[in-house]
Amino acid sequence: MTDPVAPSSSATPPSAPNWAVEVIAPPGLETALAEELRHLTGEALSDRPFGASGELPVEAVYRILADSLIAGRVYLPVARGRATQSDELYELADSVDWSAHLGAGDSLSVSATGGNEALRHTGFIATRVKDAIVDQFRAATGQRPDVDSEAPGLRLHCHVTGNGEASLAIELSNGSLHRRGYRADGGEAPLRENLAAGLLWRARWPQLASLGGGLFDPMCGSGTFLTEAALALWGLPDALRRQRPGSPAWRGHQSEVRASILADAPRTWLETPPARGALAIVGQDRDPLQLAAAHANIEAAGLGEAIELVHADSFRAPIPASLHDLDTGLLISNVPFGQRIDDTHDEAEWTALCSRWVNSLPGWYWGILRAAESEATWPLRFDKRLMVLHGGVEVEFLRGQFSDKSLRAPSGPHALAGRLIEQGRRGEYDAGDFANRLRKNWKQRKPLVKQGENALRVYDADLPDFKLAVDWYRTEDGEIWLDIQEYQAPKQIDPQKARTRLAAAVAVAVEVLSVDPDCVVVRQRARQSGRQQYGRLGGEHIERVLRERDTRLSINLTDYLDVGLFIDHRLVRDRVAELSRGKRLLNLFCYTGSASVRAAVAGAAATTSVDLSNTYLDWAERNFALNGIEVDGDHRLLRADVLRWLSHPPRDGERFDVIFLDPPSFSNSKAMDDTLDVQRDHPGLIHACLPYLAPNGVLVFSNNRKGFTLHPSIESRFQIDDISKKTLPRDFARTPERRFVCEIRRR
Repeated sequence: MTDPVAPSSSATPPSAPNWAVEVIAPPGLETALAEELRHLTGEALSDRPFGASGELPVEAVYRILADSLIAGRVYLPVARGRATQSDELYELADSVDWSAHLGAGDSLSVSATGGNEALRHTGFIATRVKDAIVDQFRAATGQRPDVDSEAPGLRLHCHVTGNGEASLAIELSNGSLHRRGYRADGGEAPLRENLAAGLLWRARWPQLASLGGGLFDPMCGSGTFLTEAALALWGLPDALRRQRPGSPAWRGHQSEVRASILADAPRTWLETPPARGALAIVGQDRDPLQLAAAHANIEAAGLGEAIELVHADSFRAPIPASLHDLDTGLLISNVPFGQRIDDTHDEAEWTALCSRWVNSLPGWYWGILRAAESEATWPLRFDKRLMVLHGGVEVEFLRGQFSDKSLRAPSGPHALAGRLIEQGRRGEYDAGDFANRLRKNWKQRKPLVKQGENALRVYDADLPDFKLAVDWYRTEDGEIWLDIQEYQAPKQIDPQKARTRLAAAVAVAVEVLSVDPDCVVVRQRARQSGRQQYGRLGGEHIERVLRERDTRLSINLTDYLDVGLFIDHRLVRDRVAELSRGKRLLNLFCYTGSASVRAAVAGAAATTSVDLSNTYLDWAERNFALNGIEVDGDHRLLRADVLRWLSHPPRDGERFDVIFLDPPSFSNSKAMDDTLDVQRDHPGLIHACLPYLAPNGVLVFSNNRKGFTLHPSIESRFQIDDISKKTLPRDFARTPERRFVCEIRRR
């Protein structure tokens, strides 16, 4: 079954006021692209795994083609359908009326990506699409379009997925938009222009430039960061902008609109661009050949008067004199720290250089691109880590701010992990058994990773000598973190021996799971009392965002006993979200609100989340905000003792279709009137929920008390559906006794 989307179907035809386009981003910079496009167009675009998409006015599409610095390619889909084999692909291409898009005397080119078992080669995919098009023209007119790979009148793109879905699109861009046309010489390790632009966006360059801040690349190479930073302020030259729209023979072009946009002044990252030369944009390099290449590129972009180049070695002269009096700005560079280019400086020298930057540029921000596989630890603390592709290789981009706390200082779970890794690598304890079990577990977890799970329990006290839990997290930026939690050892165990064993286990986990040693935290789990469960563990603050299904959620890896997301409950959250679609949800003991946010994203009509902790409610509000949902009106957060709140009758007869009751196993918070023991108190809790439950509603009751049993009075009075096994994730299969989940309905 094919699904043509333009022009012969009921979908938006090319001449309509809006075009449904897909814009491709450099891998890892999808969010940056979507943000830039919203800024340039003022239109709503959705973040997509490939970049961004939206149904946009024609003016907005041409604006993207003319002025986006982060976009790679712009596609207008014309058909989607099944293509598990060659004939289906041909039929899909033939389902489009190509005479609406080009003439028989025009030229075309077809590119392809992806593939499946039957369609393995992109060249063959492109050829089958081309065959369908030329056969259609030959049958209708006796003529056929020519194929021109260099300057085609119409560019087409076909993408085939592994499960046999295919899409056909007109490429509105003139090839990849990263080719600005100003680069004469890329120098060593050149950056793609749109990759540099995306990193500048994520490094806060628009905000800093609006404050009059400067920009400094201490190892500028051929000047890509410098050039893109200037283009972000003043736009591409007219000659380069006119080259960017593609497919000139496409019959759907709105020529007057295109001409108007190209005649208009470039729209830049600032509403009011400063005068050229008003901001200090300075590049420095020790290699005169690199500086010569940078000078040629900058001149070709028409930015000679806006950028200053300095011949100097940053290890000897860290800061040019022209930057000394600036209060703020951005230091950004693709540095030879690690394995990018042969580098003679060791970690101590890099630490000394970073220290001089800290002292010379207080209040400035920084962004560093470096080899991801480097074992060296970057000397500065960072607040963001992005994984991007540079030259086909995955590299990391670190972002932070210079301050008196920038240089790494040991404290908290993150620093503890670093010390333990260093100790464990000395080989004082043989952790071979732990390594073997971890390898076995990880092999079993890999299918879950491929399915898109971003938070997993990799190890949970499987061996008696290694009483710890290892949780694996993948952030939305592709960063991998390990959260290693040591279960408190009995008092009779020698603390020194326990420490040595823990250090060996942490070092082994880093090696077996191939994780950056700088992305590990270690803490000790013990029963907490009172406000301990809400208290901060140390002076560190490492907060990241990950995706659970289609929902963005914040985790805090350092500040509290837990990261803010119970990963063993992810299938329970799936169920709550499913039950709540189009309905009203009450979430009691809501913690950081992840179940409520999941439900809201899934389409819940309203959510009410109740918890006693301001810390967790603030966290819940941030989780809602991450998904563009305001906490007001339909989605409420209430600070209250749940037991006391349930003792009052519902206001105005308010009822909920779904109630999620997930109490702690035990709590003795000082703010509560009494202690809470879930085994003892669950009958009263369940009965207290009934006045709030709609007649045909469902109460999802969950807890993590080991060996929990449901009271007979509950089983006899209500319809009980035990879903503990159904909602048990595979990575928690060895400890089913720690969880109980059921759905409760009135008989």
